Amino acid sequence: MRIVVHHEIVQAFAYPLKSAIEVLRLRPKDFESQHVAAWSVDVDTDCALREGRDAFGNFTQTLDCEGPISKIVIAAHGEIDTFDTAGMLRGGEPERFPVDVFLRDSDLTVADEALRAFAQSAVKGSKTSLDRPHFLMRAVSEAVKFAADEAPVAASAAFRREKGCAQDHAHIFIAGARALGIPARCVSGYLAPETSGEPAMPHAWAEAHVEGIGWIGFDPTICLCMHDGHVRVAAALDYQGCAPLRLPPMTMATTTETLRVRSEQAGRQQQG
Repeated sequence: MRIVVHHEIVQAFAYPLKSAIEVLRLRPKDFESQHVAAWSVDVDTDCALREGRDAFGNFTQTLDCEGPISKIVIAAHGEIDTFDTAGMLRGGEPERFPVDVFLRDSDLTVADEALRAFAQSAVKGSKTSLDRPHFLMRAVSEAVKFAADEAPVAASAAFRREKGCAQDHAHIFIAGARALGIPARCVSGYLAPETSGEPAMPHAWAEAHVEGIGWIGFDPTICLCMHDGHVRVAAALDYQGCAPLRLPPMTMATTTETLRVRSEQAGRQQQG
């Protein structure tokens, strides 16, 4: 499938900045499940834009601007050919860390007693190591209603309110998986709409490591494994570590995003 992405981020600052340094994660990598045919990141402000890598191997773009700066417009656009690999992440670069690193909790993925009990209950009846994350994904999808407008919070808080955005779904799954001893991480990227004209937004899902198979993408928001409608951009312990943009602390800014994602086919049907 060919997926076309136009992602614009507009930052309006409460007062002109003398300078700004920001880290972006807006460039996807090649895997067996996706090939980047074309991709560019542009900024409307006179600045230096340096490409690099973070600790997890994600592409980063460091933006360094001299002021006065009242507004910054960042635009990422490109075309990606995607392929269905049944959710499995294959053919990329060697992993930088052993899988046990992804058993480590972060502030956004700590499981409280209720979430731990939920995860244990969710995998009852599972017969294989592959069943366990599938059962957990289904349970999260059923227990936590998707609400795109909800502000993301930590996993246990989102679980208690019983609704959340895609980031919340990913964090709840990750917290539950780690509580079960399953290495898990958060992924940022895009999901092509099922129908033409349907609104799009930056997406998040999770990956779990299954012994003997490797990393598999699980998307509790749609209760499916990663498929050819997903464009994978970055991965980290939680969404904060793989978000498209992280503002420096104490920056007073209003940020709005416009995203258009279209694919050459729609109406997919796939089992998770």
